[in-house]
Amino acid sequence: MIEALRRIKKKLEQSFDQPGAYDLEQCLRELEQLKEQGGKQQMMEDVIRAVTHAKNAQAQLANAGDESATNAFAEAYRALDQAIESYSNIDNDPV
Repeated sequence: MIEALRRIKKKLEQSFDQPGAYDLEQCLRELEQLKEQGGKQQMMEDVIRAVTHAKNAQAQLANAGDESATNAFAEAYRALDQAIESYSNIDNDPV
């Protein structure tokens, strides 16, 4: 799970650096599969939503490079980071 999330995060970074060169649709399919494997459903839905926003902002980022497109990628990056951290730190429940 963690490796798949890291791989998707890397593709997101590459897509930000070279908008249009990478298709985030494959990442979304992979995230859907991870969600179906169980656990942390709401978090995975949030990650999928954030990556979907980044995918939709790709053309805008390539053409204008405006702040809202950049923010979409930043949101997806943070969501993936939090998901990775969530799966990395098994004992992250408050006592």
